[in-house]
Amino acid sequence: MREHADLFQRPRASLCDVGQMSVFGRALIATALLSLSIPANAAGGWTNDVVPTNVEIVRNEGFMIFGAFGNPGPTPCSSADGVWVAKTHSEYTEILSSALAAVAGQLELRIYAHNCATVSWHGTDYNQLTSSGAMYISR
Repeated sequence: MREHADLFQRPRASLCDVGQMSVFGRALIATALLSLSIPANAAGGWTNDVVPTNVEIVRNEGFMIFGAFGNPGPTPCSSADGVWVAKTHSEYTEILSSALAAVAGQLELRIYAHNCATVSWHGTDYNQLTSSGAMYISR
């Protein structure tokens, strides 16, 4: 019984201990520096609600949805008039069908773009719809 009572009377370590504080301080500084090192090709945000003007399907690489989508996020892409969807996207055919329906039906698209992607044949980077993104279609 006496052994258990000693467990609760031992001094407890805290973040204020000298050794722990330096580890905590280093972790805090590393986190702050990491959050400031956003890559230059990061978009990250919702585009404008736009009726797309056209869809460009390119070789075996993917397709581009053109329209005045704007540049969401803290670091804008070079071009604000398109959203790129790579052929490797897990829902490629569904998104392509939706984009074509939006053009044909004059429906608005709003897309969450996580980053910018360089589209080589256009020579610039565009917002990219990744598998972590989303797309809304509305009238």
